Amino acid sequence: MSLKNKSKLFRDTNLSTIINRKMKKTLLFFLLTTAFLCKGQTPTQIVTTPSNTYVYVGSLTQTSSDAGNSQKIVIKIFGGSWFADSDGETNFYISNRSGLAINETSSGSSTAGRLVLRAYQNPNGVNTDFYIVPNSNDYTSFAVTAYTFGFVQTPQFITITTQSTAPTGTDITGSITITPVMITDASGNIGIGTPNSHSDKLAVNGTIHAKQINVDLANWADYVFDKDYKLTPISDVKTYINQNHHLPDLPTAAEVEKDGLNLGEINKLLTKKVEELTLYLIDKDKEINVQKEINKQQQATNQALEQKFNKLASQLDMLAKKKD
Repeated sequence: MSLKNKSKLFRDTNLSTIINRKMKKTLLFFLLTTAFLCKGQTPTQIVTTPSNTYVYVGSLTQTSSDAGNSQKIVIKIFGGSWFADSDGETNFYISNRSGLAINETSSGSSTAGRLVLRAYQNPNGVNTDFYIVPNSNDYTSFAVTAYTFGFVQTPQFITITTQSTAPTGTDITGSITITPVMITDASGNIGIGTPNSHSDKLAVNGTIHAKQINVDLANWADYVFDKDYKLTPISDVKTYINQNHHLPDLPTAAEVEKDGLNLGEINKLLTKKVEELTLYLIDKDKEINVQKEINKQQQATNQALEQKFNKLASQLDMLAKKKD
């Protein structure tokens, strides 16, 4: 092997050795970091019988007007009660820059109302301390992790602690707003902007924007056009409206305000009314055409009578002239 080739081989071997060493260091750092994070993320298990329990999950340590405040707290709760209706995860996302903001989400079933996030104004006048408080009359079983980070903050997992006495400081829970971004329950129902799905598969507290919504329906209103369909006389419809102040079959204003509208059913009913209205118009058109025919015949009769009258008048004039 030439000297040139030996030199190149030496350089390649050195480069390979250096790369391998760096890769090993990187891999070692990754494994150590992963191990640390996994250890830090291990949730704290909380199991209670009916009693007073306060679970500390973190503090906001900067004021809302602090120009350097970007602190966030993320709280994850797994479970909620001893029962199968708590097989899910509830998350709280908290910050207080320009005002306290708390968003809540859940996947699977939520905490089922057995756990409450409470806030306390710390005696130091700056910190806002947060606690998960189980219902004192319930048996609860859940696990908690919490993480905080932000500008000039030391990113860290919160050390979860429990106590049986109420936290020091002022309980300000009644003045905070928790925004339910998306909440699910054990039946697979989803609430967006509301914690209550009203036992519907989807409940939305707000507007919905969509390109298309399809509703599965049966017994569409085309039966109105069947030959044996009995159309209510329009005079009876008028009497019903005068007595009830709404169309037959349609819900009243009070019912809509109380229960809302079933879009599929209301569209079916409105289609029924449009089809009935079409039949009323067809009947009215028949009456108008019949009346037109009657008027046409009457006009022809009047013209014939007028001609006869004119002829008789002419004959009378001739007789009168002869007599003169």
